[in-house]
Amino acid sequence: MRKKKVSKLVGLMRREGLDALLLNRVENVRYSTDFRPVVSVWFQNSYSAFVTAGGDVVLLTVAGDYTRAKYYMPWIGDMRMMHSLGRERELSKVFGDYLRGGRVGYDQLSFEEHERLREEAKGIELVGVGGKVAEERAVKLDEEVAIMREAGKVTEAAIRAALKCARPGMREYQVAAEAEYAARKLGAEGMSWGLATFSGINTGLMLRYDSDKTIRSGEFLILGYATIYNAYNTDITATTIIGKPTSAQRKVYTATYDAYSASLKEARPGATTRELRDAAEKVISEHGYGKYSFSRIQPILHGLGMNVYEPPWAPEPGRDGPSMKLVPGHVVAIEPCITLHDDLKVGGCRIGETIAVTTGGHKLLTDGMPETHEMLYEG
Repeated sequence: MRKKKVSKLVGLMRREGLDALLLNRVENVRYSTDFRPVVSVWFQNSYSAFVTAGGDVVLLTVAGDYTRAKYYMPWIGDMRMMHSLGRERELSKVFGDYLRGGRVGYDQLSFEEHERLREEAKGIELVGVGGKVAEERAVKLDEEVAIMREAGKVTEAAIRAALKCARPGMREYQVAAEAEYAARKLGAEGMSWGLATFSGINTGLMLRYDSDKTIRSGEFLILGYATIYNAYNTDITATTIIGKPTSAQRKVYTATYDAYSASLKEARPGATTRELRDAAEKVISEHGYGKYSFSRIQPILHGLGMNVYEPPWAPEPGRDGPSMKLVPGHVVAIEPCITLHDDLKVGGCRIGETIAVTTGGHKLLTDGMPETHEMLYEG
């Protein structure tokens, strides 16, 4: 599969008239080399990959990862140690070893990095193509979708563990701990983010992380979980109630569920992300919660893959764009949400699953519907 992914990048270079790609984002380094990075915000600028239009691949890594990469990755013929100081000279040497001038596309460089590298690498034109690389990765190979189906089971396990243990008196972080333990037991490399486990007032405020708040009977509990398995991210958001729902809570859950179902129904090749957004928003408004839709703050859907947030995107809040056409191979999380920020006793609700767009429509890659709590949907 690695060779197929490199071939896709080569195809992108040919379409864009590039002689090579310099990849600095960790998801793109992994995509092109299969290198497993350290999962940490502190290691975001520690790795690079260089791919030529002829299919040559060079991996550059910090000293702390060089030895294990050299041992476990014999398929990389050219692997080099990269330093934080003088990095532009090391990259320029790679350019010179494989190119005689030409155009090199890059996915991410700060202004300072760009200027230093441009000065060092004489004869090389640097071209920003980060969005195009992300869009190329967004259309998954069949093999990638198969891995993501397995990855979905890991995220499901986290959801199930949280639903099973959640009860009045527990703290949000205790539920998150049980969920992460379940995912790690099945081989999760890490969590895509700190598992968002929040209840009661925090659901109305859409906290999006776990706190030391004590969970109480009669509260909504939102579980926004995404895990990394075999390089790929999957995303599930489940909402349940601790105890019995009030009439107001049941209505909010029903509206959210119906919005999710309406958006899911639109998911097929040729549909736009705006159409999926609008389908959910129409239902939320019909239920009387238009001003409480969380898509006024955050897009209602996003793509998934080696990054937990990647194309295709839904339009940004208050806008009609970006809007992308879905094609077979796209993998997205659809997750409408209603937050009653001015009625925190009711709180908020969010429901989301990961799906793959297919030639015939779509397929669910995850199933996060509660099994150990009463389903709130009135259907």
